[in-house]
Amino acid sequence: MKEMRSSVRRTLLFIVILALAMPVCGGLEAAAKKTKVQVISWWDFTASQPLIQLKTEFEKLNPDLELEYIQIGSKYADKMLVMIAGGADLPDVMMIAMDKIPIFADKGAIMNIDRYVKEDYKDEMAKVYPVVSDALTYNGEFYAMPRDITSKVMFFNKTLFDEAGVPIPDPDWTWDDFRAIAKKMTKDLDGDGHADQWGFYFRKYMDAFTDFLMQNNGGLCTVEGQSLLGMPESIEAIKFLQEMCVVDKSVPTETQAMQFGRPQSAPFVAGKVAMLMGGLSTTVDLMNANIDYVIRPLPKGKSQVNVAFVNAWAVPSGAKNPDLSWRVLKFFASKEAQQIVLNTGMGLPSRKDVDTTDFVKARPDNKYFIEALEYSKPFPSPVYGVDFFALVEQEFDLMWLGERSVEDAVAAVEKKAQDVLSGKF
Repeated sequence: MKEMRSSVRRTLLFIVILALAMPVCGGLEAAAKKTKVQVISWWDFTASQPLIQLKTEFEKLNPDLELEYIQIGSKYADKMLVMIAGGADLPDVMMIAMDKIPIFADKGAIMNIDRYVKEDYKDEMAKVYPVVSDALTYNGEFYAMPRDITSKVMFFNKTLFDEAGVPIPDPDWTWDDFRAIAKKMTKDLDGDGHADQWGFYFRKYMDAFTDFLMQNNGGLCTVEGQSLLGMPESIEAIKFLQEMCVVDKSVPTETQAMQFGRPQSAPFVAGKVAMLMGGLSTTVDLMNANIDYVIRPLPKGKSQVNVAFVNAWAVPSGAKNPDLSWRVLKFFASKEAQQIVLNTGMGLPSRKDVDTTDFVKARPDNKYFIEALEYSKPFPSPVYGVDFFALVEQEFDLMWLGERSVEDAVAAVEKKAQDVLSGKF
């Protein structure tokens, strides 16, 4: 009898142990079944708070999936095209800049996601800024979802303005106000007959002066691949900027600016430039350098236009499971993810329903970033835009130095523009 009771106890103990172990084994089995979804970008994901927080939130909302980041640090777009064309083991999602979307879509390197967007994101589109949807489409169909937006504002070095006794302009300032202020803030501090403090600086890249072209009712080019530089309105805007560089000498040359460092913000941070055009990322440089700055909207031209740049996420053609890729893209474009985008300083949110209260409370003039999204237009991105932009930079180089007329520089571009924009070069 005693042996029977002992045997029963041993049996019961075994059953209890087995019962306790079952949930653990089940949990381990469930964890083992998590599907990895690979996301490739040009960012160092180990140090990127935005990517780290996006991963945490995504996995919380999608317990069956695990995000795995991969990085390509240099020549990202070229390497991605080679990977996709070569049929390599592709990631599920890729980061992509809006100016690369047309060429990737045209080459069939990224997947058309129009069906997913219209079936599974249809109700959300009304909450997205119009400039975003325009930037993510090719031939009227969606090929990407938003990462963030960059609108532009004007930064003022408050210390320099206070020292000069020049007031910061009102938000509704104009091109004439802008040019006059730039002249006032340009100074020959050491009396050698040459300016060593300038009123304004812009890097001579496309996205640094396209706003002025469009504000004057001109433009750089169309998404269909037609140059707009020959328009009288475009030429007038270019002349306005060239005269600031050459006649007023209120803008430093690239050689003069580079002596303070390679970043566009370097002359401003060094206290040698009073006004600088830039996006939200510029504030990181200014805050890190403890610069006392003020933000205003860009000066108004004939039209109030802000040229926004949209960074995005897409699905490489050949990705093994497009449905899983879409789940990631849909999350990245969600209100929750776009809140992380703003809160971590990754960029401005693509959606109007993201809470910007704390962002504006931290700095009341941050509101100009948000307000600009309402009248923003996408940076023009034709299929062969990158080649066209390189042509413009090359032909405009001497023009910005006053060694070539605006008309001659534009004519040189227009002579080759059609061939370059159509891929015949």
